[in-house]
Amino acid sequence: MRECGTCTLCCKVMGIVELEKPRGTWCEHALPGRGCAIYDQRPDTCRAFSCLWLLNSALGEEWKPEKCKLVIVPDDLTKATRVYVDASSPDAWKREPYFSSLLDFMQKGLLEGRLLFINVGNKNSLLLPDVNAGWRLEDLGKLQEGDEVRLKRAGYPFATRYEVEVVRRSN
Repeated sequence: MRECGTCTLCCKVMGIVELEKPRGTWCEHALPGRGCAIYDQRPDTCRAFSCLWLLNSALGEEWKPEKCKLVIVPDDLTKATRVYVDASSPDAWKREPYFSSLLDFMQKGLLEGRLLFINVGNKNSLLLPDVNAGWRLEDLGKLQEGDEVRLKRAGYPFATRYEVEVVRRSN
């Protein structure tokens, strides 16, 4: 079983509702390179959280978030995989070996109805295949809890392209 150890990147790139901490800013309790100052009293959200690197031992050490600058979070409830990118390295997801693996995650995920989101700060995007360029990043704007991202496949089976619709939650 893997442990976070010195990695605290989730404490920066993800929001923590109980602490009113927005995405993209360091948690006031984070000790970068050392851990959490309130580990024994940390919020339930933090206790329950595990990134893909912790969950999947097949991912090598190069995928440890503090090294790759990516926190990958599988969400089975919404059938999504979210890649939270450290805003100080916004193109980290485009570097190898990460980029080709993320494209593979995206392709395999689409077959299962799973979407791959790339989140840098408050910018939310969807990684999709593209018939011309091989891939494209669809900007989704700022998503709120309860917003739904719908994907429609067009041109199938000859030149499949994906159209994206964001259905905003009603207030």
